[in-house]
Amino acid sequence: MSKKKENSDIPARMEGEREDVQERQTITKDYYSSRPKTFDTMLGGYTQVHDPDIQESSQLIQALMKQFSGKLGSSYCLELGCGIGRVTKSLLSRYFDHIDINDLLEEYCQQTRALFEENDEKDKIGQAFVGSIGNLQLESFPKYDVIWAQWVLGYLNGDDLVQLLRKLKSTLKKNGLIVIKDNCVANGHEPEFDPDDQYYVRTGEQFYDIAHRAGLTVIKDQRSKLKQIVRELLPIRIFVLAVK
Repeated sequence: MSKKKENSDIPARMEGEREDVQERQTITKDYYSSRPKTFDTMLGGYTQVHDPDIQESSQLIQALMKQFSGKLGSSYCLELGCGIGRVTKSLLSRYFDHIDINDLLEEYCQQTRALFEENDEKDKIGQAFVGSIGNLQLESFPKYDVIWAQWVLGYLNGDDLVQLLRKLKSTLKKNGLIVIKDNCVANGHEPEFDPDDQYYVRTGEQFYDIAHRAGLTVIKDQRSKLKQIVRELLPIRIFVLAVK
């Protein structure tokens, strides 16, 4: 699939990209609605990366807690693109007292909440924001210690992602962080686009540019080791953003 080089973010039109935002959201929603609500769907068929993914992310959170030595709180987390609660239950619930969740599909949010109700932890999940991350409506006051976005921000184009990050920035507590774990094309390669679910795969440079435009700074840039487990995976990077 040929891709054009762009100056700051994704080019004006990627191959297979629908022009209308609502149409892109519908394609994404239909893509996941038509598939089983399982880890296999969440991980694109590579369920073997679940445990190492959680372990890698857990080590990252522990390192951040140690690095900020009491300055990074553990009261509230917001998870964008929670899916069926894979990361919510296996990772975030271990480190945060309360988790607000978001997903495009209401049934995903319901399934995530049900995971905690089964174990009498219903207070763990707070608000559920159903809908596209591009339409996320949040109150602009400092609430979240960490905002976790894994394999979800590619559903927005560059300008819309900048607007989302600006919105998220206003909800961070002092010393709060945004963690992005996402596919990222290898250095020197062109950005990609998956027409099946309308997902942008950016370069590292694009992530840095978007963060800068949103008034955030990248304080950590870590290359995931998951590709060493499944060679077919795209390169994955973890960016930790803080308010400038």
